[in-house]
Order: sequence, then C-alpha cells, then structure tokens
Amino acid sequence: MSLHDLNWLISHPEPKATQMVKYLREQGITHDELLALMGSLPRHEFVEPAFSHLAYSATSLPIGRNQTISQPLTVARMTQWLLTHARLGRVLEIGTGSGYQTRILAHFFNKVHTVERQHWLYLQAKQRLLSMGVKNVEYLFADGQTGWPHKVEMDAVIITAMASKIPLALTECLKQQGILIMPIDHPSPQIGCWRKEGERWKCLGTEPAFFVPLLEGLEHA
Repeated sequence: MSLHDLNWLISHPEPKATQMVKYLREQGITHDELLALMGSLPRHEFVEPAFSHLAYSATSLPIGRNQTISQPLTVARMTQWLLTHARLGRVLEIGTGSGYQTRILAHFFNKVHTVERQHWLYLQAKQRLLSMGVKNVEYLFADGQTGWPHKVEMDAVIITAMASKIPLALTECLKQQGILIMPIDHPSPQIGCWRKEGERWKCLGTEPAFFVPLLEGLEHA
C-alpha cells in the first residue's frame, strides 16, 4: 500500500454504521437481512442529540427520561432469536423506548404491538416512526406488565426491561410455541429466549445483559 493510499484510508474511514455491522458479524450475528437493515437505519436519530456521535458504538445510550437505547449487539441478538424461532405474525413489545427496536421488528413482523409507560417517550417514538413511514405498528401508552388490553394472541413477546419474574399477563397472551424474550436478574443479569410449550418453557438461549428495570404504573410528565 502506498503512502497516498494509506493517507486516503485515514482521511476516509469506513462509515460508522459499516463498522457497527462488521462488529455484529464478529460477535455471531449472521442474519444478512437483519445486518443490512441495521446498517441502513439512522440509529443516531434515536438517541439524545448530545450522544449522536456515539450512536453506532457498542454501548447503550441515553434517550431521555432515565431510559436507554440498548447496545446494537443486544438488539441484534434479540431480533436474531426471533427470526430464528418465532412465527413472524404478531409481536408484542413491552418498552417502546426510542422506537429503534420497534422499527426493526416492524420490518420483519406483519404486526407490531408496542407498549410504553412514559408518555413523552410514547409520543416521541410514535411520531418518529410515523415520519419514517412505518405503518404496521399499533402504539399504546400503558403499563406493559398488564399486557395488551384486547384479547390478541401473540406469536412473540419481547420485553426490553429487567425483571425478577415474568409478568403473568404477558405469558397468557402468547400462543403455544410462541417465543418470549426478556431480561431477567436471576440468578444473574441476563437476557433469555424461551419457547412456550404447554405449561412449560424451553430455554433456547441466554446472554449476559444489563437493562433498566421493568417498572409498574404510568409516567405522564
């Protein structure tokens, strides 16, 4: 490599999104369509402006109201589990947050039902995704631990906040052979993927992970 070529590479680094996708591949994310989608989404638009320069880094970032957007690898891992094991019909997401995970789910599932307990985040995510032309998402401002208010059987449930036990309302709305993905803090903080098999649950995978806690009630401010 010539000095000219080296100088050009230094002055023209790979786009941050491309670097992020390379990192995800190195960490075992193999779903090509998922990687292409994450490489094309403007992740910097889903974080607080002061942290936009870090949007494609391997870390979680603030989105306001003491909430965070999960690190790219966690988002990719959860989504790849769904794409591997779930029927891609209806998915219930507990914790809309910035709407980044919601946007990815909307690309693959026929219908996304998403619940957010903080009104400001609910409004912001809804406006953001509608402006992006996302039309197959139903938004709800509610306490996610109570499940979806209408009797709709879900092919998958994904919870993006840490709990010590699985809320019963969320397991009851899941179809048989449906997939549950959620962080749980016992015996140590981790995120897991389970399949509902009658009254039993089959663990399909776990990874260490840290999330904000799953809280009850609503925040209107």
